[in-house]
Amino acid sequence: MDKRARRITILAALAAALFLGTALGFCFSVISSHTQRKNAEHMIAYTMVEEPELTEKVAEILRESRSASVSREGKEWLDRYGYTAGFYRGGLLPVYLGISCVGFAGIFLIWLFWYTKGERMKARRVGELTAYLEDVNQGRETMLARREDSFSILEDEIYKTVRELRRTKEDACRERQNLADNLADIAHQLKTPITSMSLMVQLIQEEGEIRETKVYLERLESQISRMEYLVAGLLTLSRLDAGTLELEQESLDAASVIIQACEPLEPQIKRREQVLDVQMQPEAVFCGDRHWTAEALSNLIKNCSEHAGEGGRIAIKYHQNPLYTEILVADNGPGFDQDDLPHLFQRFYRGKNACKDSIGIGLALSKSLIERQNGTLRAENRENGGACFTVRFYEGKR
Repeated sequence: MDKRARRITILAALAAALFLGTALGFCFSVISSHTQRKNAEHMIAYTMVEEPELTEKVAEILRESRSASVSREGKEWLDRYGYTAGFYRGGLLPVYLGISCVGFAGIFLIWLFWYTKGERMKARRVGELTAYLEDVNQGRETMLARREDSFSILEDEIYKTVRELRRTKEDACRERQNLADNLADIAHQLKTPITSMSLMVQLIQEEGEIRETKVYLERLESQISRMEYLVAGLLTLSRLDAGTLELEQESLDAASVIIQACEPLEPQIKRREQVLDVQMQPEAVFCGDRHWTAEALSNLIKNCSEHAGEGGRIAIKYHQNPLYTEILVADNGPGFDQDDLPHLFQRFYRGKNACKDSIGIGLALSKSLIERQNGTLRAENRENGGACFTVRFYEGKR
């Protein structure tokens, strides 16, 4: 029974009790006055028959019956002849008890009605919630009939829990599918260098000391480096997913982080005769982890270098405003294919213009690292040609 029903029940019981009490008092008053009237009638009638001369005297006595002294004398006289209070009460007691029983029975019936009604409502609501949970367990999409009663809070909590469980189930199914896809991609990525390495080892064993041995060994070293990069990237991604990768929060100068990110790529840029243009600006400072921020930017610069082509140009610039620090990494290559743009940051995705040695985890790793540090990463094509990555590190919490 909800609060409203209980209040109604209590008010109804109080009203019934008040009404019955008033009615009982009224009945007692009527019966008592009727009894006194009957006694007076009997007394006058007897006096008029037996002692006519005393009629006026008896009437005068009745008019003065409220006098305390007269009432006391009359009580003593009645008690002497056995007309005690119990003598008169004996005839009225059954009437009083009957009225009381009817009153209490009425109150009890009212309470029983509301209690039974509340229990039926509880049973119905429990049945509805049970049926809803059974439908959920069977995978059927159903909605709860919302009502404002004592079960409303429980109903809301059940609905929230079911919705959260459904979302968790969907996430788990999606993650399981992603894991299956990722395992297939990892197997494919590992199979290619392993096959190449096995073939080169076989050639070396068959041909012995030949001048191509050095070339084969260099290719082996290249494939080993590729596998090391793949394994390191996968380990970092798994630590990011598990939340076990600790990222330091320190004040970083954008220029120094960009220089640190460019250093490992200088041989590659030099070999391709590319131009790296870092446009130095006034000091721009943001909070983040120096090592992993440089790693994220390095992957972006590496992507631009791979797509800019021989003699291409890579431009890096940055600026700061009260809301965020922005770093732009752009090239003058062919840009991104429009079909690739929505999928660039998916793990193991290789676009149409990807180089043959591309693994497809560098951009995904950069995005995860930047977003973990209160940042965003966006890829787009420039109006005058070429690709552009936009990195923003926001001040405080977004």
